[in-house]
Amino acid sequence: MRKLNIFFDVDNTLLMWDGSLRNHTRDVFQRILDQGHLIYIWSGVGIRRWEMEVNKLDHYVTDYFIKPLYDHRARLPKLGVTVEPDFVIDDHRSVVEVFGGYHIPDIATPDDEELLRVAEAIEARARGEPDGESPRLIPSDGQPPTVQG
Repeated sequence: MRKLNIFFDVDNTLLMWDGSLRNHTRDVFQRILDQGHLIYIWSGVGIRRWEMEVNKLDHYVTDYFIKPLYDHRARLPKLGVTVEPDFVIDDHRSVVEVFGGYHIPDIATPDDEELLRVAEAIEARARGEPDGESPRLIPSDGQPPTVQG
């Protein structure tokens, strides 16, 4: 199984508009780590370590970065992103379209299970399986990595 660099957005991806944590976050983070993948947090509004610490998620996270809001791939080095994203989870489709991953809804219902579907998609991608039929799964743009590492 291939080991992946998993990049999560924060606002409306992990933390909802009311400050609540999306359902299954801790379980899915542990599941990702148990499979040997690395978790990174990035946000277009800056480094979000504090939010992860408050929600007791910091120990799952390898590193934090500022997410590029435009020219996503080209701006990685300029923003100090030292790791190439293999799978991105974001409520902004444009970011996911560049790197590939899961376009998560920005609204979570009380019985939300999106992160469980994310975990399944990560597992399938790591095994090299096709992404399947979900409109939320998006392959990368196929451009070569800009981050050397």
